[in-house]
Amino acid sequence: MTRAAPMPPEQRRAAIVDAALDLMEANGPELTTRMVAEAAGVAEGTIFRVFPTLPDLLGATYSEFLSRERLMVSLEAVELGDTLESKTLGCVRGIVDYFSHIHSVLPPPKHESAPSPNAACVRDAHKERFADLRDWVVATISPHTDELTISPENYSHFLKALAMGMAMARPGGLTPEDITRFALDGARRKDLP
Repeated sequence: MTRAAPMPPEQRRAAIVDAALDLMEANGPELTTRMVAEAAGVAEGTIFRVFPTLPDLLGATYSEFLSRERLMVSLEAVELGDTLESKTLGCVRGIVDYFSHIHSVLPPPKHESAPSPNAACVRDAHKERFADLRDWVVATISPHTDELTISPENYSHFLKALAMGMAMARPGGLTPEDITRFALDGARRKDLP
């Protein structure tokens, strides 16, 4: 049996992170280096040559999971339509899907006296993605500014708050359509035909 040609370091790193990400998306955040090694088709020692510790591997995996590129691919797939109502519904669905996916993969925050090294990475990535979501909603809604009683920036904040609440609390019976109706009935100008 011959050995496969060694991968370049960056390709090996990417393959390991991709395997870890697939495992997280399938099984949640509790990973071991053995699980990742099996999924990546490498020896467990290879994991430690690339990532000195499991937290280092998890940090790289979280960074990839929370990358701007992944968010943009997700948002580009959202059907928006042409009207304020259809765009609002699309925005709500996009935000709910994004946060539901995040909460199914990332571990819940722990209240520790010394936070893990990955906590700052995850926190910073969350802040950046919040800004990306805001910008996406504002760009989507801006053509309808004259139909709103508030600015697209404030409307974006309002939609994110409602959609995140739905994604995190998962209230029974509440749908993206319900949030859309609520948002528009409270934010749409009544003096338009």
